[in-house]
Amino acid sequence: MDILECINSKRSIRAYTDEIISEETLTNLIELGTKSSTGSGLEPWGFVIIRDKDEINSLSEMSKKYLLDNLERYPYLHQYEDWLKNPKYSIFNHANTLLIIYGNTESHWYVYDCTLAAGNIMLAAHSMGIGTCWIGFAEHTLNTKEFKEKYGVPEKYQLVCPMSMGYMKTKLTAPERKKPIIFHP
Repeated sequence: MDILECINSKRSIRAYTDEIISEETLTNLIELGTKSSTGSGLEPWGFVIIRDKDEINSLSEMSKKYLLDNLERYPYLHQYEDWLKNPKYSIFNHANTLLIIYGNTESHWYVYDCTLAAGNIMLAAHSMGIGTCWIGFAEHTLNTKEFKEKYGVPEKYQLVCPMSMGYMKTKLTAPERKKPIIFHP
């Protein structure tokens, strides 16, 4: 798949097969992620890979509970309250792989750099038939002191991108987007 086809057909994927992404493929995707641009050459990214489905399910339940208990702090999530209350709903889309990208806050550019790395990973994964989805619902749970200590994430690193991953159950049609707004005098 060439890059233009990849960009034009990439979608967030929320339904995965049970096929396991190999360690070699995950390492390759992360290395491709780190080929992205980086402000001041600081390369502030760090990664956690979780491949234990029970752990991923537990993190989903913790995240759902936290969000439901704190819904007043997140008014933009009220529209998802029924999802969060549904015992069958997994914020990680029942994926068997979770890739989490953290950024070193010593770099002013860490959010930008890690987001560019995430974009590279998502496009490269798509070209390999692997679906990805950025999981905003996990922002709190995966950035707690307890979680970061468990996975050896240094305190100076902050969560940028929690990403569910897996081989796509079905291929989706290309996304349709509105015409871009271009401002000019």
